[in-house]
Amino acid sequence: MSQGARKTHQTRSRKTRDKLLNALEKLLKEKDFAEISVAEIATVAGVSPASIYRRFDKKQGFIPVLFDLYLQRLNEWAASPEAKLDLEGCTLRQALQQLAYAAWRQLNQQAHLMRAIHLHGRSHLDLLGERGTQFETAMLHAMQSIIELYTDEVRRTNRERAASMLAYYFNNIFLERGLFPHQTNTWTNDMSDDAFVDEIAEFAYAYLITPEQA
Repeated sequence: MSQGARKTHQTRSRKTRDKLLNALEKLLKEKDFAEISVAEIATVAGVSPASIYRRFDKKQGFIPVLFDLYLQRLNEWAASPEAKLDLEGCTLRQALQQLAYAAWRQLNQQAHLMRAIHLHGRSHLDLLGERGTQFETAMLHAMQSIIELYTDEVRRTNRERAASMLAYYFNNIFLERGLFPHQTNTWTNDMSDDAFVDEIAEFAYAYLITPEQA
């Protein structure tokens, strides 16, 4: 059960909870989480505001549930053909380009969820529990696989640190442009998305082929 959300036992109660979550997701595609009221969620869901408070301690209780939804979508995406990298015959640079484009597409598809989680989840880390750790572990394993596959090209001798830095990099580098495209700095505004993603991949490639300084 998500921390911040109350227990629901009956099928009818679960359906109401799903209605509330669907209503919130619909509203998140139009406005920020902070601008959405409990009354709005209830209206869109077609239920009373009391239904929300019977299932959630307060509006903030939706954050871990949104993160659960995001992780579910992420797992579904990871299992889909869209997420599969075709690395046969690819160089490390080409593999990182594929990885960067896949990460960018996935972030854009779920930006409305991630925006709420990123802005409002960090001030309530207790609500997210172990979810963040699980997500970070999955990212780390993915980066370790890339490094192991291209061990002849990677020149970082501390492979564990390199994988950790790469996971951190790809998990954070797209956030500002992807989540807040109309509020970002002007430095990259004149670049197309494709050009931006290509540069991100180049940074990762340069890092991996550069040995640590003695």
